[in-house]
Amino acid sequence: MKKLLKPVEPVLDKGLDTVESFIHTHPKVNFLFGALFGAFDGLLRSSEETTHTQPFIRNNYDVKRFMGAVLVALVAGWVLPAIYFYGWQSVASKLIVSFIIGIFVVDVIWAIIAREEHISEGGFVSCLFIPAILPPQAPLWLIGLGAALAIIFRNIMGGVGNNLVNPALFSRLFLTICFPALLVTGYQTPFVGIPDLHTFRYGLDAVTHATPLTAFKANGEVASYLSLLLGTASGSLGETCRLALILSGLWLIKMKVANWRIPASYLGSVLVFSVFFSFILGKTVAPPLFQLLSGGLILGAFFMATDPITATYNQTAKWIFGAGCGFVTVLIRDFTTLPEGVMYSILLMNLLAIPIQSFMVKIRYRV
Repeated sequence: MKKLLKPVEPVLDKGLDTVESFIHTHPKVNFLFGALFGAFDGLLRSSEETTHTQPFIRNNYDVKRFMGAVLVALVAGWVLPAIYFYGWQSVASKLIVSFIIGIFVVDVIWAIIAREEHISEGGFVSCLFIPAILPPQAPLWLIGLGAALAIIFRNIMGGVGNNLVNPALFSRLFLTICFPALLVTGYQTPFVGIPDLHTFRYGLDAVTHATPLTAFKANGEVASYLSLLLGTASGSLGETCRLALILSGLWLIKMKVANWRIPASYLGSVLVFSVFFSFILGKTVAPPLFQLLSGGLILGAFFMATDPITATYNQTAKWIFGAGCGFVTVLIRDFTTLPEGVMYSILLMNLLAIPIQSFMVKIRYRV
């Protein structure tokens, strides 16, 4: 990215310095957006904070830079494709509600009570996930409730860096338990029900359709692989265009924000186990390629399972963590009444991450 910005670096530096000066001289703005600006500033420019005593580590990554990269990847991976498939009115309203309730209400109140200097940029990431993992027709109050739960859970656990499980997925699990009907319906067919740009009115009523995994469970229907890859099949708001998610995920890996071992082992294990069960049980099990391209697997593998806080940090343990996610996902999809298993698998492996990590450390150092 720095090579691309090299020609405009002087102008960019001047502009960022001006914005930084404005933010730091306005306490209220700094309280709300100081951490968010720092995240994007760290992504574009190297951090000004460097250590002056040994040991020295030649690495310019910090939490803010990490969060800034994730935010950019999420916007490119699901926000822009969702606007194309479902209309900007639908996506913008959900994002606004998620940020207002989660960040500017719940997180602000928490920061004031805890006497924190500013709102953490991690809250923006969590609130950006909430609309992505809910159906396109999810009511706005459900989006707001999900965002509030994610922020409350993250803060109760100690804030950024102390999460036991992924806050957005925990919120999704809570909503699934409390409002199952709203999470089963509301999967809108892409391009249908998008507001007419000429009349600013809905040209067609939104048409709901079963998700590909639900359709396979019901009647063995296998959706077109091309439709799954490009995003013309129904699904959650942020999981439809797998191609955009894959490209954004690969960019995170290239930027060394996401560790490639987790998505590789996650997707690889889904492929291996689905091939194995298909060989034994035949067509009663979803085809391997269909399993790879359906549901929230791509979104979960690249963006949620790779969360360094809730995953393992040992390199060998990362392979075990990802393989465990894949195995549990295939088991739930093929041998339970639930059509999808990504959320449950990641949450379960989040809980097992610490035991796995401890076990691998004992093996490595013979303790």
